[in-house]
Amino acid sequence: KIMISQVGRGTCFLNNCALIFKFSFYFSIELYKVPHRILDHRVFVNGEIEAFLDNFEVRRNDSEVETLFQVTETVGSLKYDLSERCITSGNQNLSQFATEVNALLGNIEALLEKAKVERAPSTQLQKARHAREQRKAEFLNNLQHGYQRIDNSFEEKEEEIAELYSDLQLKLNITK
Repeated sequence: KIMISQVGRGTCFLNNCALIFKFSFYFSIELYKVPHRILDHRVFVNGEIEAFLDNFEVRRNDSEVETLFQVTETVGSLKYDLSERCITSGNQNLSQFATEVNALLGNIEALLEKAKVERAPSTQLQKARHAREQRKAEFLNNLQHGYQRIDNSFEEKEEEIAELYSDLQLKLNITK
């Protein structure tokens, strides 16, 4: 590397210019590296990681790390142990549930078949139907008789009005 103290010691102007050029070249390279050095945090991060590991491994004699590994092993063993127990228990209980559900389904189907079968009406129901039919026939007969009386009454009134009108025409001497 070129030092500033070496710049004025050359005998020739060109040597001095060459030295100055080399100096400025190296200086520009160093200036180019400055932002990289300022913004590069790898050294700091690596130091923090080493300090963190040192804190857990050296100062605490690996107790927390060992505890974490023990918890992980316990959880893993429980995971496989419990899954096997759940599978066997499920297989046992599911077969029992399947038989109970099938029996229930059979009972429901039998109930539906009983509900679908048409039964003959009881004698009491038949008597009640017959009595309703008789009352209906009697009501219709009475209604028809009432209609007939109204029609007869209308015809009589019509004849009376025709007679009165003809008498009125005779009295007033109105010819048709």
